[in-house]
Amino acid sequence: MDPESRVSEGTTGEAPSQLSTFIEQEQEMKKIEKLTIQLQNMTCERNELRRILANYTNKDLNNRLKFELEMLKKEHQQVMSDVLKLPMEISDALDRCKQLIEENECYSYLHSLVLQYLKQLKKNVYVLGLENIQLWEEQIELQESCEEMKKLLKEAHEKICDSCAEQQQVSH
Repeated sequence: MDPESRVSEGTTGEAPSQLSTFIEQEQEMKKIEKLTIQLQNMTCERNELRRILANYTNKDLNNRLKFELEMLKKEHQQVMSDVLKLPMEISDALDRCKQLIEENECYSYLHSLVLQYLKQLKKNVYVLGLENIQLWEEQIELQESCEEMKKLLKEAHEKICDSCAEQQQVSH
């Protein structure tokens, strides 16, 4: 709950407006203080710059201008040197771009081969899956046939054993 709503509870309607006016005035005072400090800082900086400028004589200014001219000449020489290097750097960059284009084309070709190989592998997996299903079905049929064969052999064995037993009983 904010301070204004706490103050307004249980009071008349005048307190919230007085409080908001007080808060606004306080915020304005903080702004004024901040601006005053900034103005004082700027005034100090201005006075310092005036003092430094007042210390320069014409001779100092001429020396400074000569120094700055020499610095500008050196900077100009460096820029001109860089400008002369620029065509070689551009040529090197173009060569590198050509090389990268060739590499990209090579990788693109290899990528297409890999995609073809992948497509063939997927086809092979599909075909092997179908073969696997067919073999599984054949295995089930063989297991069923085997079970049926066991059953028939058991029945034949029992009949043979029964007939052998009968013959032995008859011969005894």
